[in-house]
Amino acid sequence: MARETRKRGLFVTGTDTGVGKTVVTAGLVRLARNRGLRAIAVKPVETGCALRQGMLFPEDGALLREASECDLTLDECVPFRFSLPASPARAAAMEGRNINPTELLEHVRTLAENADLTIVEGAGGLMVPVHEKVLMIDLIQRLGFPVLLAAHTRMGTVNHTLLSVEVLRGRGIEIAGVVLSRTMKESGPEEDYTPQDLSRLLPEFPLAVLPHLEAQAACTPVEIARAMTEAWEENLILKWISLNNS
Repeated sequence: MARETRKRGLFVTGTDTGVGKTVVTAGLVRLARNRGLRAIAVKPVETGCALRQGMLFPEDGALLREASECDLTLDECVPFRFSLPASPARAAAMEGRNINPTELLEHVRTLAENADLTIVEGAGGLMVPVHEKVLMIDLIQRLGFPVLLAAHTRMGTVNHTLLSVEVLRGRGIEIAGVVLSRTMKESGPEEDYTPQDLSRLLPEFPLAVLPHLEAQAACTPVEIARAMTEAWEENLILKWISLNNS
């Protein structure tokens, strides 16, 4: 199963929370759909969901569903939702619930069977607990998708990115590349030099910078995809949406 889905899947994880994972996922899915692929985005677990009309509403999941042009229901896009803004395991425990890792993986694999490209967004970073001693990286390894690592351009990114890459390498997980998001409008030296430093330290991985988007939280997938198209080389986009695997 892992070999079968590996060519048509991507797992977007982050060095931390709030580093642009959802924006990157939404933009790539929309770019793939613009090129005629049936691309879908799945965020199996979302925490910090607000109660809206009697249900927990996943803000990130709603954006990903929009990026998928509503090809999935909201429940398919985000099957596990919790109100507490914490790790999936802690958020579930606070509600007296459990996340079944096998059920989660089978959900993603089932959706992937009918898609040309499935992009999965993780919750938090690699070492976030999902269930008891099961970490996010354990799910990534079992799923078998290459990883696109999202980070911001602020201070600390070089350290966090190198640590994440080291952990992924140790597990033998394929790294598709790194995306740095300019999440802040203000720019300091670290925003200018971090991409250069990481490119020098990780020359074997493609790296792209997503420019700052005004009102980033309110951006549509169309606007995100447009920004990616303007900022990134076409060959890199094709590689990440699995049109060019070379």
